[in-house]
Amino acid sequence: ERYSINQNIEKEIITEYGKNILVIKNGQVSITDADCPDLVCVKHREISKDGETIVCLPHKLVIEITAETEEFDMVV
Repeated sequence: ERYSINQNIEKEIITEYGKNILVIKNGQVSITDADCPDLVCVKHREISKDGETIVCLPHKLVIEITAETEEFDMVV
């Protein structure tokens, strides 16, 4: 999926591996909650620049800022 970081949203991501809460607010992207055992994705700082990523290995989720167009891709 692709989202613009210029919007403010909260999205629940549910896969066969678990659940994450993605938040886009004020041009920043973060994972605010997850049911994975280590919560590394939740502890990660907010991202906003091209090439930055947040990864949740237990849930096989990658959030990546992909272009100067201020959009990012989410890969599950």
